[in-house]
Amino acid sequence: FLSLVSTPCCLPIHPPTHIMRLLTHNVLRNNTKAANGSNTPLRITATEVRVDEPTSNNDPDAERREVEFAKNMLPALNWDTLIEGAKSMGLDSLPPSVTPELANDEGFLRALYHVLMDVHLVNGMLTCTETGREFAVTNGIANFMLEEDECEVPK
Repeated sequence: FLSLVSTPCCLPIHPPTHIMRLLTHNVLRNNTKAANGSNTPLRITATEVRVDEPTSNNDPDAERREVEFAKNMLPALNWDTLIEGAKSMGLDSLPPSVTPELANDEGFLRALYHVLMDVHLVNGMLTCTETGREFAVTNGIANFMLEEDECEVPK
């Protein structure tokens, strides 16, 4: 299944308070006027990634919560977006699709929870593949501030 290793080169000395998880990235979209309501995911260009160790520490209740969380999130995830986001952050171990067997496999679900919740974009860029508009990510916070001419006019 999935395996992630924290490497010292990817960890900041002082972890930021705010973090962007792969789960967060999975739902982000460009809301500028130029995007015209496109639902195209944003491409990640990572310059700093943080991978936290799982926090369940062999606690059966915590492990059960992680499995249930991942299982309940599966239907809401854009799997292709998750795969691309994970690859851009150095993780290439996600399967191309989720089979019914995987969707019920506790080991896979715990690993998925780890990918969704413990892999963070600390610094980098999110780019709309439709318009080329870039949104900087600094200390885990994406800057989605728009210029006035980029805003949609209310109808």
